[in-house]
Amino acid sequence: MDHQRFKVWLTQKSWAQSVRYCKVVALLMLPVALVLDVPLLLDSAQAEKAHVAWLIGWQLAVELTCIAVILADRFVPRISYREAPLYLFCAAFMVLTTWAGLRGMLISRSGLIFHAAGCTFIAAVICTARPIRRPMYALSLLALAGAAWLSLPELNDVVTALVAPFCVTVLCMEIDKVTHARQVELFTEMRKVEIECARADKVLYNVLPTSIADELKRDDRVNAQKFENMGVLFADIVGFTNFSRLLPPDALVLVLNQIFSAFDELVERYGLEKIKTIGDAYMVVSHRCIESMGDLALEMVQAMERYNRENGTSLGMRIGMHAGPAVAGVIGVKRFLYDVWGDTVNLASRMESTGAPGAIHVTEAVYQQTRHRFEFEAREPVEIRGRGTISSYWLRGPASARAQDAI
Repeated sequence: MDHQRFKVWLTQKSWAQSVRYCKVVALLMLPVALVLDVPLLLDSAQAEKAHVAWLIGWQLAVELTCIAVILADRFVPRISYREAPLYLFCAAFMVLTTWAGLRGMLISRSGLIFHAAGCTFIAAVICTARPIRRPMYALSLLALAGAAWLSLPELNDVVTALVAPFCVTVLCMEIDKVTHARQVELFTEMRKVEIECARADKVLYNVLPTSIADELKRDDRVNAQKFENMGVLFADIVGFTNFSRLLPPDALVLVLNQIFSAFDELVERYGLEKIKTIGDAYMVVSHRCIESMGDLALEMVQAMERYNRENGTSLGMRIGMHAGPAVAGVIGVKRFLYDVWGDTVNLASRMESTGAPGAIHVTEAVYQQTRHRFEFEAREPVEIRGRGTISSYWLRGPASARAQDAI
């Protein structure tokens, strides 16, 4: 268990509980005081008036303590996660509890009721991370023992008077242990839940874009979203089908994992969204910056060349890009998939399939939006199924400084 984190959590929890109870006591103290004090004030006996004066003073001290805690929670800066204010409140409340017990020992046994209630409150509510409560119970009992020794003539009377406070002290020490053990158990279970939630979130955020995952967690569904200008990139490993016939299944998966993991790092670096892989095909979209997709395409080609040098292979990378209107959303409720639909997706796929190994084939839309950033070479008109003959370009690399100035 992370003891420092548990200490912070327990202190914050106990402080919040203390503030909550102080608000209740502060509100109820006035009507309770009226019910208790008015009958005593109407009694003409001098002893009763002295008793009610003590009672009013004690009630006022309790009220001021509760108000101080409420004000501290409202105005004191949150230094050291409220540890010092919590311990100060615990000590102040124990002083008030002992005060009531001493009064009960010296004048009226009714004060011992307040002492028992106060000790029980501290044991059950003000659960401190540091073991400061048990010494307080012991010191309070010693104070009551001293008062009984001074006020009662016989030893038997002293022992009899201390039976109830002693039982209360032992009970509170046991409650203290049980409360602390339960808080440790609760914290441990909460940490397990947090770890499991973090694991689930990690999987969810790896499967879906962050905004989509947040919407799914919040609303339990995802609304389809239309984009007026979405960049779509398809990449395919040329010759991989023939290459895969020479490999066992586990080696085949290892090769794809190495290549696509390198692509994943590039996608993350440029802030784009990987949509899916289909066999040896890789799909990426850009909701905002089409230029970043061009940079990604160039680096994907370089990553493929680097893999060939390091592993003695001769695989090629064919990439196609288009930009235009598209709709994105989540399909299904089980094993859901974030996907993109529209003619823009279809045309980007056609750009890939009609491209060449080691080349980046783009449409007129991509050329018009990124020609200030990259160098292009016009290609002869190409026949696209369902679209007829269209103009397209080869993306060759970043534009030179002179070319950017000319544009």
